[in-house]
Amino acid sequence: MAPAWLEKHIVRNDPTPDPRRAKEQPALEVHYTALMGHRRILGVQGDTIPRWEVKRRAILGAWGDKCYVTSPVEGDREVAMIDFHAFPPKNEIQFPQRDHEIIIKASDQAYESSGGLGRLHWKSTGMIAYGRASWELRGESEMVLSVMIDDHQVNGVIGIWKDGLDSETVEELVVVGISQLEDYKKMLRGAKRSGVQAAVSASWLVGHYT
Repeated sequence: MAPAWLEKHIVRNDPTPDPRRAKEQPALEVHYTALMGHRRILGVQGDTIPRWEVKRRAILGAWGDKCYVTSPVEGDREVAMIDFHAFPPKNEIQFPQRDHEIIIKASDQAYESSGGLGRLHWKSTGMIAYGRASWELRGESEMVLSVMIDDHQVNGVIGIWKDGLDSETVEELVVVGISQLEDYKKMLRGAKRSGVQAAVSASWLVGHYT
């Protein structure tokens, strides 16, 4: 049996990606870039200010147990806090301004969406050991979100595949995607096989942002 930190990332079902990913473009494509100083920024190609920023903070000496998500383009509005629990393994996502909480347990990798999308679950669609990985967040019959990270865990893409969603639901999906990326990176750190790498800047961002 695989160790607990790896178990939920093992592909046990059909890992074939949704064919739409090869033939179509998502309704919204959000780029993820890890910068120096344990910061991550996210936005759309051509943005001048990131739409979201993620900062990791040490909790009880265990660096990276919590992530705080803000919106620089909206004056650093507080968006969410992601708490990674080890016992029992689960990701807890809190949206303080909405008084809303999402809990994704490692045992089922699913949650109830608040945006009318019903119950959504993660499907692994590929992982190179200690390298790149990808996933899909799916409802009963269709893909809603796709997430991928590169070999160095520096650049990634979160794709939203459903049109007509309100901004609150879009933001919730993006944060759920962030939680998946950060959980994977946390797993690699736990395995002590991931080097600390970061980008100086984001190629999708126009201008200079610090």
